[in-house]
Amino acid sequence: MFKFFSACRKESLILIRDMAGLILLFIMPMIMVVILALVQEQGWSSLTKDPSIPVLLVDEDHDTLGAKIGEGLKSSNVFKIYTSLDGKKLTREIAKEKVAKGVYNVAVIIPKGSTRIIRHKVQVMVTQIVSGIIMPLDNPFLDIQSNDSINIAIYFDPGIKGTFKYAFMATMKEYSMFIESSMIFSSFNSELKKMFPQYRSPKMDYKETVYFSEIFPSGRNEKTVPSTTQHNVPAWALFAMFFIVIPLSGSMIKEREEGSMIRIYTMPVSYLTIFMAKVGVYTVVCIIQFILMMLAGRYLLPLASIPPLTIGSNYIGILLMMIVSSLAALGFAIAVGTIARTNQQAAAFGVVSVVVFTALGGLWVPVYFMPEVMRTIAGCSPLNWGHVGFIDLFLRQATIADILPQIIKLLAFFIVMISIAMLYRRINSPLNS
Repeated sequence: MFKFFSACRKESLILIRDMAGLILLFIMPMIMVVILALVQEQGWSSLTKDPSIPVLLVDEDHDTLGAKIGEGLKSSNVFKIYTSLDGKKLTREIAKEKVAKGVYNVAVIIPKGSTRIIRHKVQVMVTQIVSGIIMPLDNPFLDIQSNDSINIAIYFDPGIKGTFKYAFMATMKEYSMFIESSMIFSSFNSELKKMFPQYRSPKMDYKETVYFSEIFPSGRNEKTVPSTTQHNVPAWALFAMFFIVIPLSGSMIKEREEGSMIRIYTMPVSYLTIFMAKVGVYTVVCIIQFILMMLAGRYLLPLASIPPLTIGSNYIGILLMMIVSSLAALGFAIAVGTIARTNQQAAAFGVVSVVVFTALGGLWVPVYFMPEVMRTIAGCSPLNWGHVGFIDLFLRQATIADILPQIIKLLAFFIVMISIAMLYRRINSPLNS
């Protein structure tokens, strides 16, 4: 144990001597998370809060159908409806031109007489049903046909995604079916009133019977929406942890080049003790980095009108995730520093590999925005394991049992990296050269 603490003291002195580099390790990640949160906030808010998808609505009908479709789109809190542009009322030609040029994504054209056609079809159906009740054997209205249809034109920007088209078309069909159902209900009341003068219609409109409720498995009633802060703070804290590969591998290579590593190996101390001393010291550095990032998310970002970081209440789970994420990052850094022959090799490979881990792990672009193949690949990135664990803790009130798979993966990654470093050093020991 004395050898381990002596090795830790040696690593601490090396760190403290480079005070400028140590400050950069703490300050730069905080600056990065603030800048990226500011850059992404507008786009993130548009997806989670504000009605942001512009829809041009040309109502040539000027009746129930056009009004109800406009109200339905507005009430969805997803679409922003425009019926005029630059003070001029929208026309079919203007809407078509704007969508064709890519200025707007969608335009909906309600043709003239749409509501009248719906009313006529409903009236024919209701008349056939009511007359069938009164004259079941000889119904003169059964042969009446109403084949008129309505063609609501929807213009889409060619560059828009197919999934959005299907979702929008489904929304439009839902509104039209609800409007027809309401008209049927109203027409039945009118016919019954004619047949039975004393009949009093219900004092309510037709409303949906089936509703859908959002229920969170955690049992919490409030709606939890990830913010830029909750995504970016753990993402870039993990990025900063793994980026420690540059100073740590650089210090290991410098020790070899200066000959100090050979002097250490001549002492009665094992490879594992030397490696674990580096891990112990740099783990403290990584934890301080993460804590500073959380403080920035909690207190600095709100100054820029960005939602503050919320971390839940499982502080033990957060601490465990910080430790195992730090170990994974340091194991990778030690493996790179052991195998690389020069600072240039370590820096080039370390930077590129961390950037690749970050991109594949969903830290730049959330995993649920990726194609299916990329989602599978993302599960192989150690940064993804850490990010998933922190998101579960911050947003889903996860227990330690819930994040145990991520903890095991990160620990296994650390063990594999340290084992590779030890095996390589035994085979290529400086004492053999």
